[in-house]
Amino acid sequence: MIDASRMWYVVAAVAVLALGLNSVRQSNRDPSAEPVAIVTAKDGTGLRTETITQGQCLSQPRRVWVALGEGAECIAYVAPESGVSGGMAVVYFEGDVSDEDARPEHASRMLAGYQRRVSKAQSQFGLPFIVIARPGLMGSSGFHLIGGRRDEGEAMSAAIDALKQRYGFRRLALAGQSGGARIVAQLLVLGRSDVVCSAMASGAYGIPLAKGGGHVPTNVFGEAGRKYLVPMQHADGIVASADRRTFVIGDPRDQRTPFAGQREWADKMRALGHHALLLEAVAQDSEHHGLGAVSLYVAGMCASGRSDEQIAASVVAGNKARTVGSP
Repeated sequence: MIDASRMWYVVAAVAVLALGLNSVRQSNRDPSAEPVAIVTAKDGTGLRTETITQGQCLSQPRRVWVALGEGAECIAYVAPESGVSGGMAVVYFEGDVSDEDARPEHASRMLAGYQRRVSKAQSQFGLPFIVIARPGLMGSSGFHLIGGRRDEGEAMSAAIDALKQRYGFRRLALAGQSGGARIVAQLLVLGRSDVVCSAMASGAYGIPLAKGGGHVPTNVFGEAGRKYLVPMQHADGIVASADRRTFVIGDPRDQRTPFAGQREWADKMRALGHHALLLEAVAQDSEHHGLGAVSLYVAGMCASGRSDEQIAASVVAGNKARTVGSP
């Protein structure tokens, strides 16, 4: 396992590569030419990059094209096979995945798994569930493991806008696991006013702490809050809403994203006058980190009108079920 400090150094290095490639792409591009997005692929032991145009992007199933300043991204998503209808949709963002799982040849397997998940969730709650693939995953353009950067949050926000236009839903229930939880927090601090429910599991919302103490130096591009959209530093951007409910979920034993940071994020939101309920859940993996299914379930319960008390009781019941037979 890569510890927090080393992981963020890796993130920084990959981000430097991403920015360099993007700069080359933009400097070499004819201003009158159609914008393109960068698609990455493994080529033996190296990294191969290709470009994709808007037309090529939209010719593929379940893709949206988002423009970001001078750049653009082709974002993949998973939606119920029966389609998306109604005024509300539950949108889920996954966390970081291993290099092996991120390989392009595994995209179809991941898509199939999420297709089963959204179909099951739709049957359970009677609401459309959508999984938006983060940059570099499941066919999306861009680079994986540059999470936390401002442009990732902005790309995911633009993808939501494109899906709202495509399908006609107006309100959102957001769910996310780990890096996906950070994206949900980023969407809130970016000032989205269409979010009525958010469920963030195992997230890190501030500048990560190194194992030896102190903060990991993520500000290799300058002040961290400029290139990195650190939710704790921008919580004042969250739009006030009496209708929005937020659930911050974590396992106190989490070895990757400390529960203390999740408590701090919930406390920060409450101090600013927002609804924020901290829920303790049981993660079954060895690092006590994986709570994506719980975040999706909590978002579905919230979107279908269950009370805070019902949601909290359901999480407690789920904890008991998951720990049956545990030592």
